[in-house]
Amino acid sequence: MVRCGSEHRRNRASRLHTVPRDKSRTEKFPKPPPLTLASASTGNMMRDSKRTRSAPPREPLEMTEDVVPSSKRRKFVPFGEANFNSTAVYMCSPSKPIDDPLFTLDDVRGNYVEVAPSPCHGLTLLYDAVAPAYYVSNATTRAVTRLPPCQDVIHATAGLGFDARTKEYKVVRLFRGKSHEIQSVKCEIFTLGGEDGDHWRPAAGGVPFRFCSFALSAIRNAVVNKLQPVFVNGFLHWLINPSYFLKAPRAAIISFSLTDETFRWIRSPPFEVSRVHLAELDDQLCMVRDLRNGLPTGSMFEIWRLNDYNSGDWSLDYRIGLTRNLPRDLLEPRIVKVIGSIGSYRSGKKIIIATSKHKVCAYDPVSRTLETTISIMETCSAYQNEKSDIRFSLFRESFTPVHRTRKEIGFSTPLSKATKEILLRLPAQSILKLKLVCKQWLGLIKNEGFVHAYFEHKNMERRPKIMLVGKGSEKSVFNFVPLTKWLQEANLGTMFLDKKVVCSKPCHGLNLVSIEMKDYLFNPCTGYRMIYWNREHQLYQEWSNLPIDRCEDYNPFVVGNKNVGLGFCQVTQSHAIVGIFYNWKNYESRKYYLTCFMWSCSSQGQPLLDPPLPVNDMPPVSLDGVLYWMSEPRLGQSYERAIVFFNIATKIFDVIPCPSCVATWDSRSPCQAFVVELQGMLCAVLSNSVADKLDIWKWDHGLWCITYRINLKFWPDYSLATNVVVPLAVDPIDGRVLLNTGRKLGLYNPCEQTIENLLALDQASQQQNPGVHRNFHIARCQDVPRKFSQWKLSLAPYEKFADPSTASSGKNPFYSRDQSKELNSVSQKIMPLVPMLYEESLSYYPRTPKLRVLCD
Repeated sequence: MVRCGSEHRRNRASRLHTVPRDKSRTEKFPKPPPLTLASASTGNMMRDSKRTRSAPPREPLEMTEDVVPSSKRRKFVPFGEANFNSTAVYMCSPSKPIDDPLFTLDDVRGNYVEVAPSPCHGLTLLYDAVAPAYYVSNATTRAVTRLPPCQDVIHATAGLGFDARTKEYKVVRLFRGKSHEIQSVKCEIFTLGGEDGDHWRPAAGGVPFRFCSFALSAIRNAVVNKLQPVFVNGFLHWLINPSYFLKAPRAAIISFSLTDETFRWIRSPPFEVSRVHLAELDDQLCMVRDLRNGLPTGSMFEIWRLNDYNSGDWSLDYRIGLTRNLPRDLLEPRIVKVIGSIGSYRSGKKIIIATSKHKVCAYDPVSRTLETTISIMETCSAYQNEKSDIRFSLFRESFTPVHRTRKEIGFSTPLSKATKEILLRLPAQSILKLKLVCKQWLGLIKNEGFVHAYFEHKNMERRPKIMLVGKGSEKSVFNFVPLTKWLQEANLGTMFLDKKVVCSKPCHGLNLVSIEMKDYLFNPCTGYRMIYWNREHQLYQEWSNLPIDRCEDYNPFVVGNKNVGLGFCQVTQSHAIVGIFYNWKNYESRKYYLTCFMWSCSSQGQPLLDPPLPVNDMPPVSLDGVLYWMSEPRLGQSYERAIVFFNIATKIFDVIPCPSCVATWDSRSPCQAFVVELQGMLCAVLSNSVADKLDIWKWDHGLWCITYRINLKFWPDYSLATNVVVPLAVDPIDGRVLLNTGRKLGLYNPCEQTIENLLALDQASQQQNPGVHRNFHIARCQDVPRKFSQWKLSLAPYEKFADPSTASSGKNPFYSRDQSKELNSVSQKIMPLVPMLYEESLSYYPRTPKLRVLCD
């Protein structure tokens, strides 16, 4: 048996801190039947706990820890959908101690992979509902091919069969037509290695009108209940759900001949066709009837065999009682399916049953006994819930070729491989121009595998890259100039901004650039963009006459009265923007009114339920499909800080605790707190303007551990009394911390407690026009050579690039509007240029969104 399990490909930021997953281990039971299975299951797998390898001990940077009590840890620790970017197919058998990995499907999310339970002459069909895409694999030869793209629709179902006349393997796809099309249901065929080439073609006879209602019912039944068609005797069979009809139809199955490419229907058995599924046993079409009622008494499975296609004669072959046969294994799971049989009456026939709780049982019709042969326990928390599908498939040895597509063959030639290696080393803008060279280069550049390889190659050093964001021209709203390029060229004064701009950290190759009424999803390397209007925010602003506290406008990381974050959903493999808009808030009365919305790249904004706590104005952190904010203790009923998080896949807000020193808040305290992401870890930052110190705590496996204490007392331009200082990133080579005040970038050396100047963005206080700042002054470090390697600036001795007199005493600008106005000459609302971290990628979204239904 083979199973498909999602491989945990750790993303760029978390690679250094995530413990590698253990190999899958399977519980063994005595006297296993002679069974070999190919399985498809998600998450990290373990066999029994005695075989589990322990992770090497970690040495914390400091001994201080905040331990969350175990009773609360289970409640509060947020588990986003883990970052699974590929699916591994394993061979599992009761006779083997460890599963045998067969092959891996890159960019395929195992949580939404459907696998045919029984192979066709050794070939197995897999479907990735996220892409969407179909794959055909041979577990024996470990060959796999991805079929060409087909028409993108919401509801579709497909099966693999063999045409005995032409000796060809065909994938037949049934799907609903679009609303404006005349045909309500369509049928397409792809022939592996056929003369038609790399494209799907319509079935010869189409779908006759008299079969349309049956076909539509079969499509919906297959999608909702994950019932793949069964191939038997040259026909693919789909199960019809009678509940979709006002009057129960005489037909129970619609079948398609792979030889004649025609449809027919099969009569119902002598019972109501509900809670049933189809299976192939001994080359015969069977219908399995699930009669579990939740009680031990009377619970059973019935297996009915089709004796004659024309007459629709059915006979009851097996009745599997569950009263004394491992009741928990087959009574508790939501989904239980017969996936086939092995052996014969002479050698000992066994009927194989798989469950959605990742167990496989074998039923002996002679002794009428049932025993568990394979049990797989998932250890990844994000996948512990029971799934609605079974990702196991029987394995039959065969050397049937999968027939790679012409596109795959073209990509595997020496010339194509050499072209790929050259393109990987070019800038993204150059690659966009090379799309016009020829169709082969266009296909290579648009290939998902190449896009993924390009991202990995360009960001393999895992060192953050810095861009300066400035005012754009007619072609683009903003200009993006890499810091290395700007330092080598003349001052680009025409790029100076005339409005406040806030930029997010990179998220899977894209950045969010926000102004007060708009948010832009940008790929700064290619110029790709999508615009999101905050119409809801604007509507509430026009409607409400209530006063709004705008003292946070002097914070360079806040724009307007909104807090917007960019995240990435691992389930749909798409970006999402979540915005929290304060329509009214009052720190004296502690009352507020906010609204929440989420935008995806394929839909309009949708309202969300309010978070359990109000959040402060600092931007959120995005990690593994979850956005995190620091709460605002000046609003609401809670006088303590906590971290609010939002799971993009489930669209649910929740809360986790802060370190005790961060959670404590007093209205007279000058300390500010916010969250950041450093080296793939969630971190809480406590900013103490009196001591001029940043305490940074990281959240690791339910514990808060102190990671850095950054002393800024001797660095006036980074004084917390006059600046908001945000740790942006950590150099993975030497551990220096990149600090950003909105006006200055510097590298903090934790060992020597010194700061190296990267860039100073200062602006004069004089203004010629309201809202437009002139006479900007941008200072660069004089010791930086013309050509240098980013993050390796040779500054000896370390430079103190600000006079101590520029540091001002007083309260933190977060708490005093008057103080902020006094410091206006130092902390302006609009910056000439905005620094932004970025990743080199080719990521973009097509204009036409993907149509898909993800049922799980």
